[in-house]
Amino acid sequence: MLPEAKGSLRIFTLFRIPVYVHWTWLILVYFVYQTSHLRYESPIWGLAELVGVFAIVTLHEFGHALACRSVGGEARQIVLWPLGGVAFVRPPRRPGATLWSIAAGPLVNLMLVPATIVMLMVAVPDLTGNEDSIGQTISGLSDLEFFLVSLAAINLIMLIFNLLPAFPLDGGQILQSLLWYFIGYARALWVSALIGLLLGLAIGVLGFVLLGSFWLPLIAAFIAFNSWQAFKAAGYMISEERQRMGPWNVP
Repeated sequence: MLPEAKGSLRIFTLFRIPVYVHWTWLILVYFVYQTSHLRYESPIWGLAELVGVFAIVTLHEFGHALACRSVGGEARQIVLWPLGGVAFVRPPRRPGATLWSIAAGPLVNLMLVPATIVMLMVAVPDLTGNEDSIGQTISGLSDLEFFLVSLAAINLIMLIFNLLPAFPLDGGQILQSLLWYFIGYARALWVSALIGLLLGLAIGVLGFVLLGSFWLPLIAAFIAFNSWQAFKAAGYMISEERQRMGPWNVP
């Protein structure tokens, strides 16, 4: 359940890595267009916000791709879609190489945090006040100032959300890479996929029942489906390992 280059538009190539936008990106464009009047006086800022999301997600995925290449792996392409982006990479089958390839994406967002916050504080110094004054300040922001608030918030939310230990999010794959050192690839995948499946179900319930959100159940379905696929694959690999080892050598 990951987007592929098929059905996507190739928009540019950088470092010999083609970047595609999946046709489902139009869903995000439509959503931003329909809701931009709630945040901005001029619709042009809704477009600017969309470009900002595009830039942050693209930088995140290039973090994965270039890190993978740095350890001798392959980086084939990047595909962007409404739930973020996917860097199609193939790191060497070693836990350290995989860990670096996955962790480099969130590290890009981490490096963007001080940059976006500094820009925000320079443009809107009153945001350093108390909670009541912050609320009044945000309600009186210009389009440019609110855009900077939005950009900083989007990057921070992307960082925090991606670090959730839910497969196939970066946090889930980082957890798998760390566990790989101790319990092997298949069992590490089994554990991280099980956690991802449980978290996906929890996020779905939270979004649909408690918050009435559209995006959270969609994200939850994505996490749960991919976690279930990984869980089944891990179970198959563990079963294969046991058959190869024989009944007297099962750990």
